[in-house]
Amino acid sequence: MSPQTILITGATGKIGQCLTRHFRTKGWDVIAVSRNAGRLDTLERESHGQGALHKIDIDLTGESAAVQLATHLSSQGPLPHHLINNARDITNLKLPASGHPNRVQWRQEFELGVVVAHDLTFALAEVAQSRLRSVVNVGSIYGVVAMNPRLYNDPAREAPIHYGVTKAALIHMTKELAVRLAARGIRVNCVSYGGVAGRANEEFRERYAASVPAGTMLDEHDIPGAIDFLTSPSASGITGHNLLVDGGWTAW
Repeated sequence: MSPQTILITGATGKIGQCLTRHFRTKGWDVIAVSRNAGRLDTLERESHGQGALHKIDIDLTGESAAVQLATHLSSQGPLPHHLINNARDITNLKLPASGHPNRVQWRQEFELGVVVAHDLTFALAEVAQSRLRSVVNVGSIYGVVAMNPRLYNDPAREAPIHYGVTKAALIHMTKELAVRLAARGIRVNCVSYGGVAGRANEEFRERYAASVPAGTMLDEHDIPGAIDFLTSPSASGITGHNLLVDGGWTAW
């Protein structure tokens, strides 16, 4: 497979960074999108590979931001062959003491997690000289099953309800987009991850390990494989699918 160009939203987050490093090492050009210019600069310094890194600092929640981005790429290049909708709103994670997100938090989570993914997918599919061939939405096990309250000290606030509901909507939108874009030759899939080790303390990791068949949280090296597969010719017959990468969490 010849080198491709892949656009990753939320490129400066944990999953975004892993994917950027992976695809640059693979020799693909990466269009890294984030609304934090400083973190994009850090990503550029810390990710290496034969593939080029194109940094784009933009707030995708703007009314016409998706179309503006697609138009910019159409005129300035490069247009992506693949899109990874990975961005989410981390600015509204401080919930009230009740643990119930307010309406602003609901809107912000859903807008970036679902609406922006919808708008950007269609903007890149419909732009002049589009090269888009596959889309992968980044979901979560909490879009498939409800959270396990025994895992948390403060379940309502540590596993907020608007996150899981938004991911569930994203999984269904994956199916809708797969149907609506099939005639254009564009495949649309979702990858739903389980918990990824990192900032979690030892107590949390032990509780999580006891709740999953694999006996451990995911590590960073577990992140790229599923998306690498879904963007490859080997997955040419797969669209509208939600691939669970969860160590078996949803198996019991």
